[in-house]
Amino acid sequence: PSETRYIEVKARANEGDIVLTQNEWFIAKRFKEQYWLYIISNAATAPTLSIIQNPAENLAATEKIEVVRFVIPANEWKSKKIEEIKLS
Repeated sequence: PSETRYIEVKARANEGDIVLTQNEWFIAKRFKEQYWLYIISNAATAPTLSIIQNPAENLAATEKIEVVRFVIPANEWKSKKIEEIKLS
């Protein structure tokens, strides 16, 4: 049987923090190991895909009260990626 994988994709023109909505963060917490975060950085110049499994457990996020979203600093997700794929 194949593994179900829930994937959220975030892309940035360069490098920097990424933002998850409140719903995206709660879904990540619900699906744990089945939830994957795919981050494309430097999309405008040299696209790179970073893949992180279970971001709710493996990344430190700061809750910002505006429209609620969870910010994961670039150095945090880059240090925890399982794989990096150059997309150019």
